[in-house]
Amino acid sequence: MAAGQLVGSGRYTLIRMLALGGSCLIWLARDERLGNIVALKFLQPQFADDLNMRLELRKEAVQNRSLSHQNIVHLYDLFESPNEAPFLVMEYVEGASLHTMRLESQNQAFSWENLRPIVLQLCSALDHAHGTQIIHRDLKPANIMVDTQGRVRLADLGISASLNDAYTDLLGLRDNRGTMTFMSPQQLEGKLPTVSDDIYALGATVYELLCGVPPFHSGDIQHQLQEVPPQPIEARLKEKNMPCDTPVEVRQMIMNCLHKDPAIRPASIRAVAHVIAPQSASEPLFITPPPTNVTRTAGLGTASIPRARFSREFYLVILILCALLVIAAITLWTVLKQ
Repeated sequence: MAAGQLVGSGRYTLIRMLALGGSCLIWLARDERLGNIVALKFLQPQFADDLNMRLELRKEAVQNRSLSHQNIVHLYDLFESPNEAPFLVMEYVEGASLHTMRLESQNQAFSWENLRPIVLQLCSALDHAHGTQIIHRDLKPANIMVDTQGRVRLADLGISASLNDAYTDLLGLRDNRGTMTFMSPQQLEGKLPTVSDDIYALGATVYELLCGVPPFHSGDIQHQLQEVPPQPIEARLKEKNMPCDTPVEVRQMIMNCLHKDPAIRPASIRAVAHVIAPQSASEPLFITPPPTNVTRTAGLGTASIPRARFSREFYLVILILCALLVIAAITLWTVLKQ
């Protein structure tokens, strides 16, 4: 693939590669039919002919089609053709991931004052996903975007699982994909996915954003994940000579999220949000406004996007109209001359 290449039966023009992962790559592209900018998710070339990977891509589209929320990146379509590689058509979010924002923050960590509205928006996204029986299973700062308006956008539900997947339950399939530093001990063991897995990952994510490192980040992470309790947030910050402005009840809630026993973790995302903002329990739609105090810097990797041009059909119509105007002008000049 190369910039300027047309894909999707000529509908999309590739602009530049946005991300390269283990099994997928994402390109920025222009929809020539509608004139807007989108993100296209392709399989890596070595997996392009792998039937199982193609089925995974289709499964991602099917599972995520019901997710429509202001804090979740929208998935528009799945393109499949016998003559081209399949790809997902997704909303493009111009902004930066929480991973990038953390690295550019003072002490490479967030203060709770700045992180609080972000976490509430993230809870809103996860609450919606869980309400549609979808478990993210790869929640981490790199998969959470903040757009140029300060709105949180949860991305990359590529290995998400449905709680209604009867085949997984019936066959007892084990799936421990994810990022080890953010996954629960149960997910590492390949147990059936539950809401508790995302709650653990949320705790690990917030822990890293506050402390600059995840709960377990060196040594035998697998052993620590299964056997060793994480270091308390205040102790970790004290080690790094960093202030701690996170309320005691929030710190305790985060540590409960990271407990080895799922029964100790909060029962739901709303239970997490209730500790942060008690009034959230009375909000039916659970929609939170974007943060207004998140500092954005020039180095967030948000290079300007080429302005979306009109479709080719639009230019063709304009060309025809111009030709007709020229013909009319010549005809009028001829008549007046005679």
